[in-house]
Amino acid sequence: MSETTTDDTVEEAPSKGSGSTRDKSAPTPKRPSGKRARPPKNPPMSYKEARQRAKEERGPKPDKEARRELAAQRRAERQRIVDGQNRGDPLFDKYHMPRDKGPERLFVRDMVDARRSIGQYFFVIAIAIMFVSSAGTSQQVQQFALLLWVGILVAFIIDSIILSRKVKRTVWDRFPKTTQRKAGLYWYAISRSMMFRRMRQPQPRPHITYKTPKSELGKVVR
Repeated sequence: MSETTTDDTVEEAPSKGSGSTRDKSAPTPKRPSGKRARPPKNPPMSYKEARQRAKEERGPKPDKEARRELAAQRRAERQRIVDGQNRGDPLFDKYHMPRDKGPERLFVRDMVDARRSIGQYFFVIAIAIMFVSSAGTSQQVQQFALLLWVGILVAFIIDSIILSRKVKRTVWDRFPKTTQRKAGLYWYAISRSMMFRRMRQPQPRPHITYKTPKSELGKVVR
């Protein structure tokens, strides 16, 4: 006769497949109990401490005379940048407007500035013709003014075509790997040629004249 004993107070251990989870805060072999967490190496500073450290890193505050000298240097540097930008200096290319950036645009500007074009006199002649034709002059004078207007317009169109062909031939010969669009360079050259030389922006470089050889166009002069 076998005896069976039961103990109602003994509870069965939960199996691995049960939904119970281990307490993550309990000690493990790699993390024994009773060990305090290390403090951070760089504890966060208060506002006062951060301000004090920033003052120490900046060093002593410059006196009034030193501040004036620094302000004068900053003004001189800004003026130097503006002057270089206005005269189209390639050394200041990063300060130019996006439409004026790049060696191709510099070369086109020099090309236009080194030649006389009908476009730079176009508006003056057009205004003069309009004034003469509307000033109550005789019929013959008005007809002559109209013919002169048509002649100037045709001359401007022909000159623009010649300039565009020159841009196409010389720019792609010097910059065979350029990514510039032809139409954009054509219009850039034509629109610049329609302005008076002294009103062009960026201004013509001082050493670029009507007698400048082609080999000197687009060069960076320090």
